[in-house]
Amino acid sequence: MALIIPVFIALVALYILSFYKKIRNNLKFNYYGSKIPGPPLKFLMGNTYMFQNLPNEEIQVIFKREAKKARERGDTVLRYLLPGKLIVWPLDGKTLAQILESTTEIHKGSDYVMFEPWVGGLLLLVGDRWKAHRKMITPTFHFAKLEGYVNVFNQESKILIECLEKFADSGETVDIFPYINRCLLDIICETAMGTKVNAQFNHNHSYLKAVKGYTALMLKHSMTPILWSSFMFWALGYKKQQDDYLRTLKNFTAGVITERKAALESGEAETSNSKRNMNFLDMMLSMKESNALSEEELRGEVDTFMFGGHDTTTTSASWTVWCLAHNPEIQQKVYEEIMEICGEDMDVTYEQMNKMNYLDLVMKESKRMYPPVPGVQRQLQKDMIIDGYTVPAGANVAIAPVALHSNHLVFKDPEVFDPNRFLPEECSKRHAYDYIPFSAGIKNCIGQKFAVLNEKVLIIHLVRNYQIEPMMKLGETKPCFEVVSKPSKGIPVKLTKRV
Repeated sequence: MALIIPVFIALVALYILSFYKKIRNNLKFNYYGSKIPGPPLKFLMGNTYMFQNLPNEEIQVIFKREAKKARERGDTVLRYLLPGKLIVWPLDGKTLAQILESTTEIHKGSDYVMFEPWVGGLLLLVGDRWKAHRKMITPTFHFAKLEGYVNVFNQESKILIECLEKFADSGETVDIFPYINRCLLDIICETAMGTKVNAQFNHNHSYLKAVKGYTALMLKHSMTPILWSSFMFWALGYKKQQDDYLRTLKNFTAGVITERKAALESGEAETSNSKRNMNFLDMMLSMKESNALSEEELRGEVDTFMFGGHDTTTTSASWTVWCLAHNPEIQQKVYEEIMEICGEDMDVTYEQMNKMNYLDLVMKESKRMYPPVPGVQRQLQKDMIIDGYTVPAGANVAIAPVALHSNHLVFKDPEVFDPNRFLPEECSKRHAYDYIPFSAGIKNCIGQKFAVLNEKVLIIHLVRNYQIEPMMKLGETKPCFEVVSKPSKGIPVKLTKRV
């Protein structure tokens, strides 16, 4: 009994101390944030008022508009201040270079706290552990392995074409986004995990629903200050939602790992002693067997690969389809290039893809207009001077393609779809970091070549088989501001068989 009072006093003191630290941080962020250009601030709530009761799909519109206003004032950085959080956006490649080229400021932003219980893995690691994991995973994306994945890209893309055939026959409008989503889940499971899940025939796959729900919950947590309190997050029922999604996501991954283990042990699946010939999951399992990975690290790496290789490519490919649908003359040029290089071949080869220069330009311009990942953040460990402004330790710096790619000072008429922006002579006029769909620097996307090849094969099969027409105006479906820029109203199109 005598210990209760001292323990209670100690707990209260710890609580007050943590509260004091938060107040001190708030004062620091308010002080430095008020000196950085940005939208008007309101007392206590900072810039929170800008996003209250705002539909998700309008958030990117707000960010683009504010970035344009800042550039017209001559500013190269933009500040957003939320209660307890300062986010600074470099607005051009030159200004962004300082954070991208840093070898020490590589910690993910505070908004990624929701990612940790799900993926962890390479996405969130720093320092020597990150370097070790990156080195371990790099052979998975060797060009020789990528060439081997093309067969699966072709196989699943042809299944997608078959699934869409009924809409071409009937003339009925189809939202092509979920079809691409399921196709790419099948591709990532088979190429990277050696497992077939047949999601294209299972339209209610629990994993897809859980990914969608979890990423939406992450955004809600990020944009709602009251939910930053773990107690309020629990009391309002969001913790239960999070746990339910996590259970589904982790169970799916565990099932994939268990199935692959069993196939390898029974001899049903062949393995290789060469890293270059192993698929991603086999490599991770070999690391697990040699104690280089714990069980949780294994799951984290697999989840990171699953999410990074599936949802982002789905979003990118879907917006490319949308851009082609709204630009029939460009779609026709892509079709002619495909027919000239592939002819009547049913499958696309690695060599043929490397010759499709115009399709490359189209895909790059699509990623400019609709960056698959609208932005990521780095949380500073030390104060940093960015273009003359002090950004304090603990603040977040945004690496935001959604702002960079719409820069009217770099990309003339940025709302116009123009693949010729990516001709070599045009690219040479820009800073290397003015266009970064896969980020840049030492923490760039390790799977970008895999993603581009995957998308390329899928688009080739779609355009070769169907003429694609939009069934909604260009701006009626907008990119959501989530981990990936999913279309707010899908990708509704009409498909007509080519003869």
